[in-house]
Amino acid sequence: MRCRSAPVTGSSGAATGAVTRLTGVAACDGAEVAFRVVRKEFRPVRTGRHAPYADDPRHWAYWRREPLAYASGLLPYGTELTAPRCHGVVDDVVYLADVSGSPGSPRVAARRLGAWQAGAAVPGVPWLAGHQLAQRLAVGEWTPVDADPRVAGLWRRQEELLNALARLPVVLTHGDFSPGNLVASEGRTVVLDWATLGAGPVGADLAALALGTLADPVPDYLAGAAGRFRRDDVELGYRATVALTGAGRVHWMLSRGMRLPEGYEEFVLSQAP
Repeated sequence: MRCRSAPVTGSSGAATGAVTRLTGVAACDGAEVAFRVVRKEFRPVRTGRHAPYADDPRHWAYWRREPLAYASGLLPYGTELTAPRCHGVVDDVVYLADVSGSPGSPRVAARRLGAWQAGAAVPGVPWLAGHQLAQRLAVGEWTPVDADPRVAGLWRRQEELLNALARLPVVLTHGDFSPGNLVASEGRTVVLDWATLGAGPVGADLAALALGTLADPVPDYLAGAAGRFRRDDVELGYRATVALTGAGRVHWMLSRGMRLPEGYEEFVLSQAP
């Protein structure tokens, strides 16, 4: 057997340790078989404001969720929306297909997300993430930054908007359905990084997609869901999550001296309920 390894760099989940691409040749039933897989290992976050929750199975930062998700059979493996093929889970390490392709179409992804969530039951497992947005806001604060005052006003609406989200139907959620986690490969949308798999308000998963594209994904999502959800519920889940998540990101970027993407504040304000 021959094997080479190379580190894989780029954004990944908070609990992700080393990510390595393994390539080589293995002996299988007397023949040599070429392989190419991604080895992804996990470890608890021990620093930062979410570190105290790393061992809480209901918190979004729970460090063992992704290997549990891959071992559970709960992830989508359809002909349109799919997680990367998992070759195995060993302790806190997963071995995944090395996905190649182009950036996934946000509109296609929204439609396929709607179809998946319309047909996926929320399972009764103890390690699904709870409402990630509420958990993040619980440890956040608004300090003075040079933001549009109306964005700060959205931040102050937390109680109102979180209460509205709590009344919506609950669906199985990815938790970070953003453009960087979507790959178009062989006619399918491959969704990466399942560390925040959870149960959350319908429409909430669309916020990360919208904030990465500055476009409204609701019409495509509703087309994919094919009448399974009420338009008003999806709209509210999407808009409330965009408002609070977008306000938080504006504050995060400005507090670190970063320039906001052009039109970002205007988009957040235009989508708010």
